[in-house]
Amino acid sequence: MQLFTHRLAMRKLNNKDWPLFLQLHREPQVLRYCYDMPSEAFVRNRFELRLGNWGTRSRDPLCLVVTDKVSGVLLGVTGFTYDGDTAELGYLFMPEYFGHGYATESLRAVIDWAWNECKIHQYKAVVTRGNINSEKVLSKCGLTHTDTLQSAHTINGKLYDDLIYTLKL
Repeated sequence: MQLFTHRLAMRKLNNKDWPLFLQLHREPQVLRYCYDMPSEAFVRNRFELRLGNWGTRSRDPLCLVVTDKVSGVLLGVTGFTYDGDTAELGYLFMPEYFGHGYATESLRAVIDWAWNECKIHQYKAVVTRGNINSEKVLSKCGLTHTDTLQSAHTINGKLYDDLIYTLKL
């Protein structure tokens, strides 16, 4: 499975992507609005869950590695989990690629593909309050802020609200 945009190529995560996946989950700038630094065992488990075969009716997470189409440089990951009703979107990009529009471009491609190929009509994303850049990404992709979960989780000892963004096609 592959997706392409003007600048990006996306392909299914494979075993060779472990260094990128680990780096994304251990980089403080990436985790700033996600969660506390996870153990390597926790990250390995998340990685393994994303390696299985994936089909349009799958309930396993779909994780795509995002690369620059020209240079082949690994930029991050994007994808979703699907419960049969709603696809929960997610993405992580290396800090040096923040602010270049890659998250928006990749997420739009994933939503379009999921709609056309999987007939998924409903999407959501959870963003930590304060992560304004991710809020902008989701808005650009057509999602709107529909709910707030007060004091939903703790990062580095501080309570944060979760902002729920949704899109229904």
